[in-house]
Amino acid sequence: MTTKANNPRCAVCGGELQATTITHEEKRDSQIYLFQNVPAKVCTACGEIWIDEEVRQEIDQLIETGVPVRTVKTRGTTSPVR
Repeated sequence: MTTKANNPRCAVCGGELQATTITHEEKRDSQIYLFQNVPAKVCTACGEIWIDEEVRQEIDQLIETGVPVRTVKTRGTTSPVR
């Protein structure tokens, strides 16, 4: 959703979206993938996070084909960190 001035607005509450980077967690089956410095837009009013489709596709591709930067052990499981 955008306004007439083409400023992005939150589809949930209509608040202003601010470009930033986030740490994004993605769970697939029994694995948890942690991505740092992910470009996103965050609503300044309600905190809803929006990740562009192109970025989501990159995340999917990294999960499918990427090599973990490091692996983190948590409570008996090992999760790759990308």
